[in-house]
Amino acid sequence: MIRKYEIMYIIDQDVTDIKAVQKKLHDILTNNGGKILESEDWGLKDFAYVIKKKKKGYYTVVIAETDSTNINEFERVSRIDKNVVRYQVINTENEKRYIQSTKLSKTDMSKFKEEKKPSRGFDRRMPRRDDNSQPQEFSEAKIQKEVKEVKEVKEVKEVKEVKEVKPKDTSKTETKEVKAPKSKDEVA
Repeated sequence: MIRKYEIMYIIDQDVTDIKAVQKKLHDILTNNGGKILESEDWGLKDFAYVIKKKKKGYYTVVIAETDSTNINEFERVSRIDKNVVRYQVINTENEKRYIQSTKLSKTDMSKFKEEKKPSRGFDRRMPRRDDNSQPQEFSEAKIQKEVKEVKEVKEVKEVKEVKEVKPKDTSKTETKEVKAPKSKDEVA
């Protein structure tokens, strides 16, 4: 089944005949009725990190309609060939909002640098708990809250003390009431 693929491969910077390597890889893609819709050389570009002891490589982006057997063969040859540093194949039929373009390539990794969040510098100081540089309003509000909490705690303690005292008083009064009728019976 013929499908549309976007393919990017990087050729080693030390290769003398780049066109021969590209022709070999493109011939694999065009076998069995496959065809190349667009092809663009991006030229020699720096890698984000060292790959196989190399810092640069020749980038090529190809959009092709081809069979999966050709893609499998392309991947196999790319793995074996020492002139190919990296490759990536994307089936574009499953990609949402895909725009066919070799300039706006899905396989372009340089745009991920732009989308990447800026890293937080180590020179940025994180606030400490004991740091007194917090705004004055916040600290005043915090002090008022603490004062309210302390007042509430004191009131609760006083209420508990009163409750604890009241049952003792009622028991004494009950005992007095109990004693009083006994004295009346004794009198009668």
